[in-house]
Amino acid sequence: MRGSLFEWGGPGSGKWKLRVYAGRDSRNRPTYLSRNFTGTRRQAESALSKLVVDVERRQVTTNHGGSVGDLLARWLADIEPTRSLWTMREHRRSVERNILPVIGSLRLDRLTARHLDDLYRSMLARGLSPSSVRRHHAILSAALRRAVKWDWLASNPAERSSPPGLARRAATGPSTEAVQRLIAAAQDDDPVLVAAIVLAAITGARRGELCALRWSDVNWKRGTLTIARSLTVIRRIATEGPTKTHQRRDVAIDDTLSAFIGQRQAEQQSCAETVGVELVKDPYLFSRSADGAIPCLPDGLTHAYSRLAAKTGVGGHFHELRHYAATTSIASGADVRTVAGRLGHADPSTTLRIYSHAVEARDRELAGLLSTAVLGAMNGKSQSDSAHSPPAAEAKRTR
Repeated sequence: MRGSLFEWGGPGSGKWKLRVYAGRDSRNRPTYLSRNFTGTRRQAESALSKLVVDVERRQVTTNHGGSVGDLLARWLADIEPTRSLWTMREHRRSVERNILPVIGSLRLDRLTARHLDDLYRSMLARGLSPSSVRRHHAILSAALRRAVKWDWLASNPAERSSPPGLARRAATGPSTEAVQRLIAAAQDDDPVLVAAIVLAAITGARRGELCALRWSDVNWKRGTLTIARSLTVIRRIATEGPTKTHQRRDVAIDDTLSAFIGQRQAEQQSCAETVGVELVKDPYLFSRSADGAIPCLPDGLTHAYSRLAAKTGVGGHFHELRHYAATTSIASGADVRTVAGRLGHADPSTTLRIYSHAVEARDRELAGLLSTAVLGAMNGKSQSDSAHSPPAAEAKRTR
């Protein structure tokens, strides 16, 4: 590690410029860390030695001279192997449309919390919702955290910024009666949609995960449904990739659901025979093609469900079936960790955050049960004692 100093205020001024070589930036250019110092030459030399040690120990930022845009490009490239195609598309669109035009050319070491607050304010003024602005804040926060790890920054300015608050709405789904009404309404016209509604409401799977299911994912012997892939459509091209959390999960299915899935398989086989084709080796569970080779697309399920929901007066969108599975499970007494595993949440805290209202309702029921168990016994004893004690007036006469 090399360092130098010179007295920039003239001989005897005691004003020094300390300069330390700090490696190379993302473009392989040499970078230097500079500090101003006031004192004697011996004090300046001591400060320079300390600065060299701090840089070697990476206790100060080693300004890499790149821009916010450089950081975001590097961060997106780094996270791509661990994110779904859909997530990467949304991240890139957010960065290109709303972040780069405003602060993309700003030098990274000059980015402040004020720049971020101004960015958020401008996005709100252009009509973006608070939730959308917070998604952009999450992108910037993650990229800037990576910059700190890489020693491109000493601290994360996003931690000091003030994104807009968000009034979270309870993630509720349709009632059981509404789900049954939807199934009955589609029973004769669209057996594929019926099957999608049933599996979404029982397994809590996302629409892309449902569309990627094949018959080989059904384990009849173990009574499980394996969810390991998700279907994503980007620029009209359907692609199978990992699930949102890059995790594979086996969802339990009972005998009733197994019988329903078996009926769906028989319907698909009957359709192929009627048309005069053979099913492909491993057909998609949700397919409108006679041979099962072409999966239903996520947007197709969404639109079909929306039309059905409007027709029946239920309203809402397909994703609410996932909320139904979660809230009904929690209300039935299932623990949050089990529900999180069924939904494919990487962390049960995500389930707690989204469905806190359902947990609170369950907690109120538990409060009633405990109160009845503890205070109910006391009340019963009190009433029993009263029944065996003579009235006050009678007791007075006996004395």
